[in-house]
Amino acid sequence: MAKPTIAWMPVRLIHPILQGQMTVFDWLRQAPAFGVQAVEIYHAFLSDANLSQVKAELNALGLSVSQITCAPDFTNPDPAVRAGELEAMKRRVDWAATLGANAVRTTAGMVHDEVEPGDAAKYAVECMVKLAEYAVPCGVYPCYENHYKDRLWTREDFSFLPERFLQIFEQIEPTPVRVNFDFANPLMTGADPVGLLQRVVHKVHHVHAGDRLPGEYQHSVLGEGAVPFQPLLQILKAHGYTGYLSIEDGQAQGDAGFRKSLAFLNAQIAGIWGN
Repeated sequence: MAKPTIAWMPVRLIHPILQGQMTVFDWLRQAPAFGVQAVEIYHAFLSDANLSQVKAELNALGLSVSQITCAPDFTNPDPAVRAGELEAMKRRVDWAATLGANAVRTTAGMVHDEVEPGDAAKYAVECMVKLAEYAVPCGVYPCYENHYKDRLWTREDFSFLPERFLQIFEQIEPTPVRVNFDFANPLMTGADPVGLLQRVVHKVHHVHAGDRLPGEYQHSVLGEGAVPFQPLLQILKAHGYTGYLSIEDGQAQGDAGFRKSLAFLNAQIAGIWGN
């Protein structure tokens, strides 16, 4: 039976890589030792200058790329800023296609107090649909996330409340834009990830398998937080999901914690999809 593939999103390494304490190549070379066959790449790890070298390293290591994880601010009140964000996302779509990834994560954008919620949702939908018009012919799907806050942002996502996420989802539902579902983000606001997944599962293209305790931004080792993995994974299986389950590795126990997360998720997949 086909089953999902585990990918590694190294949330705990974002700042060390961006601050020059390690390179993206140092990180990629760790993946095979963990038994990981796929990685999810944060957009700021990539540039036009390093793209060909990253592709060569991925090929040499036998790694696939589940998604390029981006965080556009499509809710920005300035139309010129939104246009710039859209152009930057098109470049990241090109990167994804070059690296063999069929998804880019998209956010709605930050909360801007001066923008009415209805306008913010309208701006985000317009930009996501335009992005899909560019991306889908390239074999890449924009995947809208039920997002809380990007590591490089100063404010929360407009979509941090489930009702706002659904406000946008209902408008992109008939379009080619798909969903990156995050298991742990609903816990930031006391929401139910199971009910939310049931509503959007038919559009889910990529999954962030994270864990956390209610209201805590810090990720937990998978299985040590409050995310109800079994019902979430059972919903995915019932809908025939065999895509990527990308571990959001933002926990504080380092490599040992990541190994525990991997063991937990592998056991969950074996229990639900079978060995």
